[in-house]
Amino acid sequence: MTFDVVVVGARCAGSPLAALLARQGVHVAVVEQATFPRDTLSSHIFESDALAFLDRLGVADELRATGAPFVRGIDLRAEDLHVLAPWPQRSGDIGGMASVRRTVLDPILAGAAAEAGADVFMGTRVTGLVEEEGRVAGVRVTGERGETELRARLVVGADGRSSTVARLCGARAYNAAPNERALYWAFFEDADADMETFVSHRWADRFILGIPSDGGLYQVLVWPEFADRDRFRGGVEGLFMDQATSCEPIARVIAGTARRVGKIHGAIRWTGYFREASGPGWVLAGDAGHFKDPAPGRGIGDAFLQADVLAPAIAAGLEGGASHLDAAMARWGQWRDGEFAEHYWLATDLGKAGAVPAVLPETVRDLHRRGRLDLFLDLLNHRVKPSAVLTPPRLLAATGRALARHRTGRSKVLREVGALLTEDLGRRRLNRRPAYAEGADAAATGLEAAPA
Repeated sequence: MTFDVVVVGARCAGSPLAALLARQGVHVAVVEQATFPRDTLSSHIFESDALAFLDRLGVADELRATGAPFVRGIDLRAEDLHVLAPWPQRSGDIGGMASVRRTVLDPILAGAAAEAGADVFMGTRVTGLVEEEGRVAGVRVTGERGETELRARLVVGADGRSSTVARLCGARAYNAAPNERALYWAFFEDADADMETFVSHRWADRFILGIPSDGGLYQVLVWPEFADRDRFRGGVEGLFMDQATSCEPIARVIAGTARRVGKIHGAIRWTGYFREASGPGWVLAGDAGHFKDPAPGRGIGDAFLQADVLAPAIAAGLEGGASHLDAAMARWGQWRDGEFAEHYWLATDLGKAGAVPAVLPETVRDLHRRGRLDLFLDLLNHRVKPSAVLTPPRLLAATGRALARHRTGRSKVLREVGALLTEDLGRRRLNRRPAYAEGADAAATGLEAAPA
């Protein structure tokens, strides 16, 4: 079978991309080794920009039918700063944030691709590449129909962290950043929750999130440091509840009649990375090409953003010959790295162990005082870059206020600021001259599921 494009992976990058391409008249196939519904590592959370994208994709009514509230406020704590605020939205937004389990969301996305005219092959695994004259010209697959070839002018790897396409194409990983916290999440029914508010509390060694989800459930996410995880080794239930109930608003939500639904899921080890974005006849999208620490909950939204920009780039590239298409994909890869580099390092910082550096709460406190907290929250909407919010004048002023507030800990504040500046310089160098990973695949991740 022959197509214009074969997309490998039918989740948050692959299916929306296929839908957008099919609507532009591109003959596209989607290959997915799983059969949906099938769970996957995910925060399940996405923000205003992602909701707006899904509305443009035409699935907003299906989202609403899941029962997931479109949250419009935040209960934010960063060390001694605690604020309640509306979540920023722009014209055309349909909500601030949402949590939809991937067993619910992914079938909606795959359905949108099929409805748009894409050929969707579920339960079908890529076993190799078809190559012609030094170019990728399709994939070999096996599934219900047996073994066959799907030929195409372009193969898109949208098949996640352990991307088969990335491996077969030899895409190198660079600027790897290992995690410093584990992540566990669970869902509760009959929870006494504010269905309009996202809870995000980070203090001392604790990092706790809570958000209403689909089906009347409430999702709780905890991010223990490795020392805490080791202390509770063999007792994930105890670790999870100890962390969750240390956050006062979450403790209220899951107390009383609330009951956990299903297992406590856990992600123990992961590494953030960029991978080389494209080559002759291939391109990577979503987690296949770039994965960041899930602390800011941007995986789903970033996949949508990449699909939204990649689709017209592919359509335009297909109008010319092979070199024209490859050049279009190379330009898209340059856009991807420029668009996500700052947010990548911000996610790494948000997922670090230890307390938040004193200058960050001071910066957020000042923005709130000036009525500009939306500027900080729009970092999580991926609508401003960190450099536009954490500017040198703001950080200098925040340093002065932190020194005044922490009179007995001034040396600690100065060490934190010095470390931040040194790290920022190193990261700027890496953005210009990437450090390529060696040895084990930078996408390696460990998963742990605890019994219900």
